[in-house]
Parts: sequence; C-alpha cells; structure tokens
Amino acid sequence: MEKVYQVKGMGCAACASKIEKVVNKINYVTQANVNLANEKLYVTYTDKQAIQDVEQAVSQLGYDLFSEEETVDNSDDEDAKKKIVFSGILSLAILYISMGHMIGLPMLFESSLINAIVTLVLSILIVWWGKHYYIVGFKNIWRKQPNMDSLVALGTSAAFLQGIIAIFLMAFQKEDVHVYIEAGAIVLTLVSLGKYFEKRAKKQTTSAIAKLGELAPKEARLLEHGNERIVPVEHVRVGDIILSKAGEKIALDGVVIDGYAKVDESMITGESMPVTKQKGDKVVGASLNTNGALTYEVTHIGSETTLAMIMKWVEQAQGTKLPIAQLVDKVSSVFVPVVMFLALATLIGWLLVGESIFFAFDMMIAVLVIACPCALGLATPTAIMVAIGQSARQGILIKNGEALQHASQINTVILDKTGTITNGKPSVSDVDTSISEEDLFVYAASLEQLSTHPLAHAIVEKAKEKQLNVLPCQTYTIHDGKGISGIVNGKEVMIGNSEFIKEHTQYEMFIEKAHLLSSQGKTPLFVSIDACVVGIIGVADTIKSSSLDAIQMLQHQGIEVVMATGDNDITARAIAKEVGIVDVYSGVLPIDKADIVKTYQEKGKMVAMVGDGINDAVALTQADVGVAIGSGTDIAIEAADIVLMQHHLQDVVQLIDISKRTMKIIKENLFWAFAYNIAMIPIAMGLFHSFGVMLNPMLAGLAMSLSSVSVVLNALRLNRKRGRIS
Repeated sequence: MEKVYQVKGMGCAACASKIEKVVNKINYVTQANVNLANEKLYVTYTDKQAIQDVEQAVSQLGYDLFSEEETVDNSDDEDAKKKIVFSGILSLAILYISMGHMIGLPMLFESSLINAIVTLVLSILIVWWGKHYYIVGFKNIWRKQPNMDSLVALGTSAAFLQGIIAIFLMAFQKEDVHVYIEAGAIVLTLVSLGKYFEKRAKKQTTSAIAKLGELAPKEARLLEHGNERIVPVEHVRVGDIILSKAGEKIALDGVVIDGYAKVDESMITGESMPVTKQKGDKVVGASLNTNGALTYEVTHIGSETTLAMIMKWVEQAQGTKLPIAQLVDKVSSVFVPVVMFLALATLIGWLLVGESIFFAFDMMIAVLVIACPCALGLATPTAIMVAIGQSARQGILIKNGEALQHASQINTVILDKTGTITNGKPSVSDVDTSISEEDLFVYAASLEQLSTHPLAHAIVEKAKEKQLNVLPCQTYTIHDGKGISGIVNGKEVMIGNSEFIKEHTQYEMFIEKAHLLSSQGKTPLFVSIDACVVGIIGVADTIKSSSLDAIQMLQHQGIEVVMATGDNDITARAIAKEVGIVDVYSGVLPIDKADIVKTYQEKGKMVAMVGDGINDAVALTQADVGVAIGSGTDIAIEAADIVLMQHHLQDVVQLIDISKRTMKIIKENLFWAFAYNIAMIPIAMGLFHSFGVMLNPMLAGLAMSLSSVSVVLNALRLNRKRGRIS
C-alpha cells in the first residue's frame, strides 16, 4: 500500500532528510521518500496503523501534512509575493539611509543615531513579514534539528543584535559605531526573494503532471436504448456505450464496436500522425477524434484509465530517489550543524586574533547566511522531475526514477522479435494441409481464440475472414514458448512449434515446408488433431520501418544489440539479418530470456530488455532496465520500468539520450552545489581577508539565493526542444 502527502514547511534538504529518517523508523513502514522539489512524501506501508503514526510523527517535527485527497491552500503564494514587494521597497529605503551617502546621495538625517534607529524600525517590519524563518528556525534548533531556516534566523538575529548594541553605544557612550542592521534586513529580503523565484521555478518542473491532468475530458456522450445524452465521465461505468463525434475527445478507454475515424493520440503517445480507428481497435481516453464517428464500449474508468495510469507512473517516478542522491542525503543530514560550528569558530577565531566584536559578528553572519543546503537538496529531484515530465510528453513513460540513471549506463540491449522488432500484427501467409483448409482453421481458431499471442490472433482473424464458425473448447493449456493444446469438440488439438509437436507425434511430412517458411522469415505452426499432424500454417510479420534505423543508431553508440525469441532458429536469423543483428538466441522459453539477461549481467554488462508479451515479463523484471512496448500485454507493461507508448524502437535511442542528458545535468548541479559551498564558506569566514577578499552578509544572502535558483534553472534546460532522434 502507498500513500502520498503534500508537505508544507520544508526549508531545505536537511528538512527532507530528517522527515525521511523519522518516517522510515515507524513500524509497518517499508519505505519513505521525500521529494524536496515537489514537496511530497511518498510512504509505502503494510498496515493502516502506520498512517496515523506517520502523520503524528511528521506533525511533531513541525511540518504540515496534506493527503492527496485534501485541498492544499496555496493562497500564501500571493501573500508571499506582496510581502516581498513591500520588503523590497523598505530594503531600498534602508539601503538609501545606510549607504546612500557613499555614492553622493544626500543624507536624510545628519545624526548616525537617528539613521540607525529609523533603519531598525523599518527592519522590524521586514522581520515581521519574514517571521516564518524565526519561528521554524529557532524551533528546529530547540529540537536539535537545525535547518536552513535556522541559519537565516541565527545570522539575521546576530545582525539585529549587533545593531541594537551599536545604537545603545551611540546613544549613551557617544561612540560612532558601524551598524549592521541593514545587513539582516537585506538578507531576509534576498532570501525571501530567492525562495519565491525558486518556488516559481520548481512549479515549472511539475508542470508535466498538471498538463496531463488538464487533458481529461469532463463529459461523455452516453448511448442508452438508442438515445444519447451528455453525462459527467464520473457517471460512466465499464461496459457502457459511448459515441464520439468529430472534434470531440475520446472520453474514456474502450474498444470500438462501430464506426471509422482518425484519432490524434499525440497527447498520450507523442505520435504526431492521427491513427485510424475502426471496429475492434482500442481507443484511449483524452485522445482527439479528428474526423468521423466512433461508437465504443468502455473498458477502463477512473484510476484505471491509460491517462490516470500515466499520471500515476509519472508522479511516482518523480518521487523516487536515484542512487546518486545517497551521497547528498548523507551530507545534508550533517550540513547545518557543521555550518553552525564553523560560524561559531569564525566568531571566536577573529576575536582571538584581536579583531573587534563587530568585525567578528560580521564574519559569523556571512557564514550562517551564505551556506546553502537547498542547492544540494534540489540538485537531483528537479532534474528527475523535468526529465520524466519531458519524456512523458514524448510518449516515453518512466515508471521508476532509478531506471533513468541505469538507462544512461546501458551497453547491451536485448530485443524480443514479435511486436518489438516486427509490427506484432502477423497474418497467415501460407497453408499446407492434409485436410480441408476450412476444417484446419475451424479447429485451429477454436483453440487459438483463447490465447492472447499475436500468432494466435492471426489464425483467428483468418478464420473470421473465411467466415468460419468456431467450435466449443472444453479444456486448454498454454505451453509457454511452445504452443497451445486443448480439447475441441471432443478432439485433442495441438498447435505449436516443431519442438512442441515432436514431443507428442510425428511431423516429417511437413518438415521441408517448415524449413522453407523459416528461411523466408515466416513462423511455421504445426497443427495436430488426435496426435496426427494434419497441417502447417505459415505466419508472417512485417518488420517495423523504424527498427533498422534504431538498431543501427544503438550499435553506432557502441551498444551491443541482441535478439531473443521463441521462434525457430532459421526464422529468427532471417529477421535478424534484415535488421543487422548478429547475436541471436532462438527457441527460447520465457525463463530462458531471463537467464540470457542474467548471463550478460554476470559479464558486467548493464542490460536493457525490450519486449511486449507475457513471455517477456520475467526478463523485463530481471533486466537493469525493463522496457515494454505500449501495445503489449498488461503483464509486460506492469513488469517494465519504462513503457514506450509509440511502439517505436527509436524511442529506446531517445530514452538513452534523455537519461544521459539528465545525468549530465544532475552531475553539473551537484558539482555546482558542492563547489559553491566549498568555495564560499571559507571566503565568508574571512580566510582570504589578508588578500582583500571577503563577503559582507548582504552579498552572502544574495549568493545563497542565486545558488538555489540556478540549480533549478539548470534542470529546466532539459525542457528545451530537441528534435526526435531519427
């Protein structure tokens, strides 16, 4: 079981790390992940008691939790904008009062004391608008869980404390002391401004899910007893009949029972060309009927629709944590305490070398303010969210964020044949039989109608084409990777490959025909009735137009491409030769495909398995990256880490490209976040003071804000339009 929460009040990576650590220790919780970028907590649990304990534990940490069903009040976004505007105006006034004379502007007040007092009064207003930093920051210090808010609260409080002391010295001892009140006020304003821009940028990283949600139609044209009426989609049930007219969106997933139309599925699959739909074809909710009219029976509603599943997969993937993020988690958990220690060491160190208390305070404030755990916390999740959202818009559904990292390291791709390299829509091409063709297809179709295999579908379609009536099937057994057997009209019928048939009967009279079909890249299927082979059916499947180019592009990148199929060796090699694959495994069972994947993994290879059928499910699970073709079976799609909605092999190349660009962005972000803190903290401490290099708190606050925003903006580069790889 899984539950998703919106978390309000997280300030930085330390917050996310703390929540994660606490929730993972709760009984019945098997896994908890916090995504700082979309401010969500993902909890997997085995007992409902865990949910109450999670909510209580997170609440005690000082954060607000909202379940997905609850409405989160986002009105504070507009309030934040107003506060920043007013804080900005006051900050400009403070800068004019405290520093205007340095650039030749007239002083408002001759007295330094009055200037300091006015600055303090204006700063109190800014502090009031930024009181969140003090409430949360000091509360977390009290709980021994300091975060970024704690650093800001400590740094600005120190500036205000120094200013108050300076005012007293000027008022009562007539000393002319430099005041740093303006530093605290400006830092608060800059940090708030940075947070606002960071939040705006983060919203863009989550726009993919929002855009997907907007695609869902609100109404459907329901047909009942020959009458049509418009109803909300929530009122439609599985089995209902819906009419779709030209220009309307397909309301829900279904199967066409009548009509003909061109349907634009680009919003779901990324495929730009409209797809022809007619009787028997599947339609997907939220796709657009561009012309014609369709009547279809609803097959999926609510959370079971293709659109709902895509949204679920995208959001779950965006919430997963990549292996590369583990180092960040370790650093984030100790980052703030270390910075607090360095700030205190800076204060004491400068006092010991004889500098004034005010100079030492200035250096300490700069250290507290410039340190930025946020950039570390945002480096990975923002890039993941943008990449997964961008992939979804191109018809590549990444269900598991970890697969995104593994895809960038792929050096071996194992391909299934039927439905992966070929179109997966085989048709009967040849027949050789010792009985009438009609009888052969009656018995074959009667048994094969119970199978979902593409080859079975070809036989059933041929029987329909001949307008034959199928017979009742009393029992049937599917033999994985071999064939199917059962009792049809009281007779034992077997259909399958040569290995399967020869286990039960003789088939010599059709061997030559089988070899001929195989050499042509066709699949020979033997038909046996009551232990006597009565015919052979040749089934041909055309190669996808994109397969050859995609395989060549993978090979050009140094990726080894392998084919593994249950088909016989001659057929398999004939197809492999056409698409340029050298390494071929033929006649393999489902478990054999998984063993082939394991063999390559044992050689140190990072393996992607691409398939579409039930017999690929085990191998898809075994592979480092399991990729299912979107037209495949539900079991294959469920077992895979990634689903290609367009059914094109070129999307495997696209996937690897996206994953490599994402990892490059993540590494850039992490390098920037670590380099920024490693470089800036020593400067803020004043270690380069003797060379004339130092930072005042205001510049430190600006640098800290820019570091977080830059990480998010860098991740957004993944949204740049790139032509499809072709």
